Amino acid sequence: MNILLITADQLRADSLGVYGNAVCKTPNLDRLASEGTRFTACRCQNPYCQPSRATILTGTYPSTHGVTTTGVDLPADMINRSVSAHLTSKGFRTALFGKGHFASAFPTYPTRQVESVEGSALVAPEWFGPYAGFEHVELVLFGHNIRLAPGMGSWRWCFGPPPFGLHYARWLYRDGDKRGRERLRLMQPEASKQHVEKIQTWHSALPAEDHTSTWIADRAVGWLKRIEQPFFAWVSFCDPHQPMDPPAPWSTLYSPADVASGLPELKAGELDNKPPAHAAWAAGLGGTALEWANPGGAKLKPEGLAIMTAAYYGMVGLIDAQVARILSALDERGLAGDTLVIFTSDHGALLGEHGQVFKGPVHYEELLRVPLIVRGDGYSAGSVVDEPVGLVDLAPTMLDAVQVETPDWMEGRPLLEGPREYVLTENDHEAGFRISLRTLTTKRYKITRYVGREGVGELYDLQEDPHELVNLWGSEDHWQVRSELLALLDETANRSVRAEPRVSIIG
Repeated sequence: MNILLITADQLRADSLGVYGNAVCKTPNLDRLASEGTRFTACRCQNPYCQPSRATILTGTYPSTHGVTTTGVDLPADMINRSVSAHLTSKGFRTALFGKGHFASAFPTYPTRQVESVEGSALVAPEWFGPYAGFEHVELVLFGHNIRLAPGMGSWRWCFGPPPFGLHYARWLYRDGDKRGRERLRLMQPEASKQHVEKIQTWHSALPAEDHTSTWIADRAVGWLKRIEQPFFAWVSFCDPHQPMDPPAPWSTLYSPADVASGLPELKAGELDNKPPAHAAWAAGLGGTALEWANPGGAKLKPEGLAIMTAAYYGMVGLIDAQVARILSALDERGLAGDTLVIFTSDHGALLGEHGQVFKGPVHYEELLRVPLIVRGDGYSAGSVVDEPVGLVDLAPTMLDAVQVETPDWMEGRPLLEGPREYVLTENDHEAGFRISLRTLTTKRYKITRYVGREGVGELYDLQEDPHELVNLWGSEDHWQVRSELLALLDETANRSVRAEPRVSIIG
């Protein structure tokens, strides 16, 4: 049995057609779901990239592996405990294509990590691993063309010129410095005569064949066509993380008018009965180095949200097309029936809901709930599981599929053992302000405790209030439910948190 894990970055579950989106077309992912099992209540264990990716890799919670927030590098001892290292030691051919993000790209002091900007320049041209437990890697450094982040230094170094930027950057410069710099120019909004706005959205003039999503799929397809069995490959796309800059024809696949009728609306007084962090995050981090990460969703006009959402869907469409190419590579080699295929994302995204955009210390469903589709032995075609599961369960699931015993230190459980009663999400937020959240989600309820802030919390009845508009934390009619869920949360949450040094505020 082989394993193929495909992930997107910042992909919310309801952006896929099979999860109910009537606008965004994802025929290939929809077909994958029809051939396997779709989990409707999968949630991340942290809503930020680095912590969530470390959880996928290790099968442990952020409080255990130590990557508790963005800007914390995964400790070496946890890499030794990764599912990739485990399978490599068992004789599997292992590879990672695309975005790893197991180390910070922009540390405030030199770390010399492979995935740091300055560390990438130390990597020899012929280097393709080992890294993060994988024997072969072809990496995109950071993967996002952030334009509004002062203090990031020369951000273009993520994409070159070589020796900076790892494998994707070197490929952009494959036919010389002049052509490489031209490709970097085409990435910028000025190339399509647009200017950067707070919505961080533009039509990329870079040809689709040079885009990260295409390049990642190209590398994966090439490897799958020649690799020996058994294998474990993680194909890690960088999109649809902001900025929303899809290339043609994906940049015009959807128009703002296509999404306008479904845009969320911040209702007057909606945030009044919620913790102060919600109003603060809705206002944004304007005037700070982190404005790019949160320009303030409450400040954005419907027209801007429509432009952003249409481009986000275009990026999803491009990924859907690349997934089809990867699955076809399995079919061409006759490996589809002998390969466990998993599709998911590290976390979701807010696109205006509750006055919020992107991600933050606001644990709404759009941010925590991610798609999870699994095809392979034991996963019935077209079946749907509505009970909670988590990304922490993926590493044990992959080991179980190839009959490798799950180590005792992994905190997840194989999906085939049945769904969970609840799923836990941790968030030790440090952007703009510090706050720690612990969220427990059952099939019906979601409760969030603010660590060290007694009397502050959230409780939602997802059955009666799926859009999480009414905070029941202070409701006398729900005191027993709140008490029982808080007791379960206290019993479940790790009492001690592994505190690793934060080397960057950006990641």
